[in-house]
Amino acid sequence: MRFWFICGLLCLFFSACEKTDPSTLPFTKIYDDQNGNRSFTPLAIAKATLDHGYFVLSAYDGWRIQLMKIDKEGNFEWNLFLPEQYVNASPSILTIDNVLYLVCMDPVQVDTRILRIDEVNMSVSQIAHLEEVTYPIHAHYTGDKLYLLNAPLSSQMMGIHEVSQALDTVVKGGALSISMNVDDLLLKHMMHTGTRWPFYVQSSPEKDLLCVNAFYNYSFSSVFMDSDLQFNGVINGAGLEGGLLAMAPLGQQKFAFARKAGDLVLFNPMLAINPSTVAMATALEAQGDAELDPTKPVILKDITHQTVSYKMLVASTRSNQLVLKLYDASGKKVGSRYLSKNVPIKACDAIQTPYGEVLILAQVRVMGSFNRIATIKLTPTNLQELLQP
Repeated sequence: MRFWFICGLLCLFFSACEKTDPSTLPFTKIYDDQNGNRSFTPLAIAKATLDHGYFVLSAYDGWRIQLMKIDKEGNFEWNLFLPEQYVNASPSILTIDNVLYLVCMDPVQVDTRILRIDEVNMSVSQIAHLEEVTYPIHAHYTGDKLYLLNAPLSSQMMGIHEVSQALDTVVKGGALSISMNVDDLLLKHMMHTGTRWPFYVQSSPEKDLLCVNAFYNYSFSSVFMDSDLQFNGVINGAGLEGGLLAMAPLGQQKFAFARKAGDLVLFNPMLAINPSTVAMATALEAQGDAELDPTKPVILKDITHQTVSYKMLVASTRSNQLVLKLYDASGKKVGSRYLSKNVPIKACDAIQTPYGEVLILAQVRVMGSFNRIATIKLTPTNLQELLQP
């Protein structure tokens, strides 16, 4: 991956807004593979702790793992293909006490390994081995606690685990029973050979509630769990065809979420939900968005522009575009923008930089070839234009 292409000023990737001044357009960078025959699935992006750059975590050759470093401007610096003993990376780079970590598993023992990223020596080192947590699929750090979601095959359950502050032991655990056989679906998810399910663990701002997207009973559901990792309530999907694609707890029992209904994506930027309820996802009020592709991820993030906080939605459309939408604190949409055109593209993650920019991680298929990693950066000027009526 020694080469990258600046595509933001080409007609391949241009904004659909009326302005065409190149100085105002978001830039897009696509990172090529020097071997030319690898397909990458970007998983997560995070700010480096020792300089102004960023780390990108990706899967390739199924569940193999690559870590890539880019600088402040998105230029490629170095990459690392992890040894075969580490596979199935959780789609998150964790920043804990100003150190970066990733969670993965051993392909033979299928248990959890926690790796520390050495930014200076361009390497990773294993710092924990959690034997009791097999087949990990998601990791979430709340700012003081690390939670792992796992799916041990043949167990008819999914597990949620709280890890010690030293990151070396499990201190608390809970389980969600599954009343159907989903082993094949789980294995294909982990190996990137089938549907990638929107598994996640989210914590409320009050840190008294966890929202867990997982298989539960007879459906793909969103389960609310208390601080003791006990069942509190659930929003059941319509079997395996419905359920939530993304959720962002807003505090005070209010949530932003995107859900799937048949071939349609529906979104609500703010809805009061009782976390002790047992309900159906189809009963949650939401507005349908026919242009969004229900087979691709929906990204929900918090950003700030000129001291004002917004909820940001980034998603892929059916017409091979990315769309970014901003909602204010009341849930009102205040701006939207298309970020690409006519190339198969999928949103994978997004962050706000310390400089007020928005950096979007995406997967791009260039000229019908292999899947590549891409980043799209919106400057504060771009965001200001997006907010203008």
